[in-house]
Amino acid sequence: MSIIYAGFDPSIDRPLAIKCLKEEVARDAAYRRRFVAEARAAGTLNHPNIVTIYDVGEADGRPYIAMERLRGVTLAEAVAKEGVPPTAVIVELAAQIAAALDFAHRHGVIHQDIKPENVILVGGWALAKVNDFGVARLPDSEANHDGMVAGTPAYMAPEALRGDPTDARSDLFALGVLLFWLLTGDKPWRESEVEPLLAERHRCPHPPIAPCDPATPELLLEIVRSLLQPTAEERYQRGHEVIDDLRHVQRALDRQKADPLASRILPMRLRWAAILGVILAATLLLGLTAVYVKQDQALTGLAADFGASLGRNIAQQTAEDLLLGDHVAIRARVADMQRNEQIRYLAVTDREGRVIASARPGEVGEPLPPLPESGVTHRLDGGIVSHYGASAGASESDDMLRFDVPVRYQEHLIGTLRLGLDASRLQAANRTTLVAMLMALLATLVVVLGAAWWLFRRLLSPIDVLREAMLRVARGDVGHRIRLIRRDEFGRLFTAFNLMTESLERDEPERDAPAPSRTHLDDPTRVIEPVDHSGHDRR
Repeated sequence: MSIIYAGFDPSIDRPLAIKCLKEEVARDAAYRRRFVAEARAAGTLNHPNIVTIYDVGEADGRPYIAMERLRGVTLAEAVAKEGVPPTAVIVELAAQIAAALDFAHRHGVIHQDIKPENVILVGGWALAKVNDFGVARLPDSEANHDGMVAGTPAYMAPEALRGDPTDARSDLFALGVLLFWLLTGDKPWRESEVEPLLAERHRCPHPPIAPCDPATPELLLEIVRSLLQPTAEERYQRGHEVIDDLRHVQRALDRQKADPLASRILPMRLRWAAILGVILAATLLLGLTAVYVKQDQALTGLAADFGASLGRNIAQQTAEDLLLGDHVAIRARVADMQRNEQIRYLAVTDREGRVIASARPGEVGEPLPPLPESGVTHRLDGGIVSHYGASAGASESDDMLRFDVPVRYQEHLIGTLRLGLDASRLQAANRTTLVAMLMALLATLVVVLGAAWWLFRRLLSPIDVLREAMLRVARGDVGHRIRLIRRDEFGRLFTAFNLMTESLERDEPERDAPAPSRTHLDDPTRVIEPVDHSGHDRR
């Protein structure tokens, strides 16, 4: 509907941007008058985040606006080129845009077309300037009577799409769409035509927010949800309310970067997480220790049963040879049993305890060495003695399960068999169990503490909001309201706070009412037919 030329004012040596209505639009005399009148009024806005309008007039029947020419790009172009900026940059840009809107609204100007294409970035991401205020509307300006409304549908509030009265809160809805887009890289509703868009918003009035940065503060997401409320009464009412909550987010982001040692207090979320971690670690450690001990006992018991059974079997095979004094056969049997990888040691003694055959030839003819004092000794059924441990001075690799099995023939004791089984597999099983339990302990601690930290952060964000709100009331700002929408106990607390401030405000002098709204809108970007609540065009 308009075209922009690069201009220059030689009288003051200043570059300009000159915006003119296209010829086909300029033919409408009523539109020309409104364009000039409203642009002239918007030109009175002097704010660092608003593109300055220097002059408004007509030349050869075509209205024009002379404004400052900026060396920068639109927000849409910057994101297309560099991608979504960091969260801290998004918060600062949103605060600057909200400041521009708040200033304009206090001067009775409604923008109507907040979108990335109408935000100019100067100096990289440092400064945002809202553009196209020259085609905004004034509350008392001449209305269109052609049944048309203006704006970019994807960013327009529901009341604007329906052709209902709009005000500052409609601009804040558009800010919510822009902020949603900056955080997620997408719009909350993807339809661009009015009727499908209204239908999509009806199906999904509260679109889920999936920010590109997983560390995005929850409070920032709550701000977006409040800005995108379907009804104007549930949204923020003024731009300065948005700025106040954005400052909370900025402080939260600053705290994330600050040195925690510089703080004089230990944050509650840190204390709670530490207490929970200690309790959880102690509980898990005790539980896992009990499980480990039980499992170790069970594995050792199984190994002892196996060793005792094997020892009895070998003793039965050896008894007859031992009774007959066939030492050669006994030694051959011992040598044959040594081929079993699980048998680390085997020795047979006579009734007097002297070794007849042994896996260690040097022991033959000598008394059988006593069981090591170190380790664990148990007495089993049938007079079998089991021992688990290493010999004195031996390495850990010499750990064995030893079994002293009495050799009997017709219930008469005729000798002793000592069997030593390899304990390395038992030790490996115990080590594997211990490592698995420790990993489970660490994984549980990490998951639970991470979830607790996230929950505690969410819990403390509304507390900070309430604290700041109470301080504002204490300083005399009884008109302050908490606009965040929550469906929990904090929501009830916020409602109670708002009821309290409303009660206090009744005793205050009557404040300036918000600028009245106007049903019919100009359309700097697109002219559409308003749609009623049922989704049908108004004719």
